[in-house]
Amino acid sequence: MKTVWTKGLDNDQIKDLRADFVSATILRKRLIELLNDKIETKRTSMRNDENYDKPNWNYLMADSLGYERALNEVISLIVSEEK
Repeated sequence: MKTVWTKGLDNDQIKDLRADFVSATILRKRLIELLNDKIETKRTSMRNDENYDKPNWNYLMADSLGYERALNEVISLIVSEEK
């Protein structure tokens, strides 16, 4: 669990949050799967040949990369660092 989760919390809140984080393992794994599916769906749609003909392709690509980066950041927050 990343320390950003516990920033600004008192010790009792940290203890409760850690317990909740650990007990939600199945939920977190499923959410990671869903987010990874969204990333792959977006990548697939961006590889569509029709996208290359669009004059604003560079903006579409930048948006797609930003979307992927944001989802990866969420994934990094919910991944357990303990292996």
